[in-house]
Amino acid sequence: MDFDVADAADAVRDKLPRELSSSAEQRDRRNFLASSLQDDVAAAKVLERVLMGNELQPIAYLARGTIASRSIARIVIRSASGAAGGWGTGFLISPGVLITNNHVLPDAGTAGGSTAQFRYETGIDDDPQTEVEFALDPGALFHTSSDLDFTVVAVRSTSSSGTSLNDFGCLPLLATTGKAFEGEWLTIVQHPSAERKQICVRENRLIKKAEDVLWYSTDTLPGSSGSPVFNNDWYVVALHHSGVPEIRNGKWQTVDGRDYDPATMDDRLIKWEANEGIRASRIVQALKSIYPAHPLLQPLYSATPASARITATSGGCPTTTPAIPIEERPVMSEARTINVPLAVSLQPGGGVSVRVASPTESFDVMEKASGKKTEAKFESPFDSNYAGRPGYDPDFLGAGAKRVSFPTLSPSLAAEAAPLINPSAYNKNILHYHNYSLVMHATRRFAIYSAANIRFDQRFDMNRPPDVWRRDPRILDKYQIQNFYYASNQFDRGHLTRREDLEFGKNAKTALISAADTCHWTNCTPQHAKFNQNREIWQGIERHILEDTVLTGDLSAQVITGPVLDEGDPEYKDIQYPLQYWKVVAAIDDTGGLSATAYIASQEAVIAKFGIEAVDLFGPFKTFQVRIAEIERLTGLTFHCGTNDAKFLRDFDPLATLSRDRRRARRRDASPSEAALAAAGGGYYEISELEDIVS
Repeated sequence: MDFDVADAADAVRDKLPRELSSSAEQRDRRNFLASSLQDDVAAAKVLERVLMGNELQPIAYLARGTIASRSIARIVIRSASGAAGGWGTGFLISPGVLITNNHVLPDAGTAGGSTAQFRYETGIDDDPQTEVEFALDPGALFHTSSDLDFTVVAVRSTSSSGTSLNDFGCLPLLATTGKAFEGEWLTIVQHPSAERKQICVRENRLIKKAEDVLWYSTDTLPGSSGSPVFNNDWYVVALHHSGVPEIRNGKWQTVDGRDYDPATMDDRLIKWEANEGIRASRIVQALKSIYPAHPLLQPLYSATPASARITATSGGCPTTTPAIPIEERPVMSEARTINVPLAVSLQPGGGVSVRVASPTESFDVMEKASGKKTEAKFESPFDSNYAGRPGYDPDFLGAGAKRVSFPTLSPSLAAEAAPLINPSAYNKNILHYHNYSLVMHATRRFAIYSAANIRFDQRFDMNRPPDVWRRDPRILDKYQIQNFYYASNQFDRGHLTRREDLEFGKNAKTALISAADTCHWTNCTPQHAKFNQNREIWQGIERHILEDTVLTGDLSAQVITGPVLDEGDPEYKDIQYPLQYWKVVAAIDDTGGLSATAYIASQEAVIAKFGIEAVDLFGPFKTFQVRIAEIERLTGLTFHCGTNDAKFLRDFDPLATLSRDRRRARRRDASPSEAALAAAGGGYYEISELEDIVS
């Protein structure tokens, strides 16, 4: 240490976190709070309370702390031969993975002989609880670092008494910064001197931060090594590993002012000035660099401030939802409309009326007639098995002539594509998800494109939980822009492949998994709040295209989306953000053949007029239909289709073969105004309503 601990502690004692933290640290903390609470207003209120050193807490603080403490265990240390070796503390950071100090479990042999005792504590009546003991499993995972003094080791899934490890939740470490200020109050839960679980909730302040460690004041004893250090919201900020004694003339001091003699004195007499813990973010960084794809660590890597937040059900751990059986629809007992494409209304008394249905009515009835739609009012489960994601299917609309391939990157664009950590001979850059795939731009850190299959006849009436954004462990962090970019401004975390488009599947669970998979940072781009929230045009294109093709009974489409990554794009937080977005939609037309259309939407005028930080209201942004060839020109992509990818999708674009005025005249029996045609310069046709789309 290059500072005096006592002086640092005195300085903290007399000042508020507001006085001790920089503006950058305050911004990081607000970003973390906003991501955790999913509410910018609430985050601002909590931040102000923390900055002022206000220790008032909601009563739920106690309940959440009780849940957090379940994941903490006493480590009974035994050598590989079974010889007793002392005690320590550890806690679960992922389902089936425990962390403690390197000096507690220094090697796999020691870990293999040691156990973790959960629920080693007293009850509300001070009666000892019966501990639940689990064997450690270093064969499944073991890593230790003497530099950062931590060890992670797998734990057996079932205790010696048959209890499931899942009963104890976990406390994911987060690589995100902004979890605590100097001068802020901390809490440590521990097994001091191998005693039953205890907590220190008073006089614990963060004294100082360094790159690898934190120093804080609290009461600990031998046996506390490996304890989690919490902020006031029960996020782990550090792994406790050492006390810092008072030193005078090179000698450790005792609480009664004498030089400490380890040969003759109990270590409980040592006067501790502070304690030292390894920063949670540094541990996550170290693990990712060594085990980027270890399956037991994926839940840890994918944790976010929102998903790691302690709740009554999650305990900070990812949750899974069992499959929900699909209810059969009841036999018709009242009026029902069936489109074939006529709307035939069958009345209970036997009456029949027939009329021509509108496209929207046809679309809605076709969805219902599939018998697949039902309510799915529960949280979205997350699939942690990245190897099992099938991704975008080029033959989704049909093989041969109806095939729509992955876009081909130009040589210069291919050189900028972010590589996979473990590429195969056949796939070096494409990230596959449930029902969609994408390729990341290494320099810009946004997707070059995202290609999705969508079906509207297997959709479910979904509850929309808050988005939980996850990093993708298959590419390096440096290629992914995460939450820091989207906080405290007017940028929304905008999906490229829309969550709503992927809310489909053979049952409710698969539909929910598909929808949840769109919440990866790789599928996220900065979209001005009003741009992203406009559902009238940009977010209605796919459905409108399918309404036009509903007469064929085909409710499938392929949608390829992306940003226009222009060299002249402006910067925010030293990262260029896109001003325009494009979309290509392929579907089957009323002749049974392939048809594809393309669109451009720009947020440039919105940002230029109102800025990124502003909250003023403004009108809807403009959307244009363009030729697919124009998207190819702007992006460096080429869209192939057909058998052996021998054809170009641009040749199936109605704008390439039919002028706008002739198409609109055929559909509306009227010609567009001269002013509208004149405004369509350069082949950009403004869409003021969905019926303007040429399909």
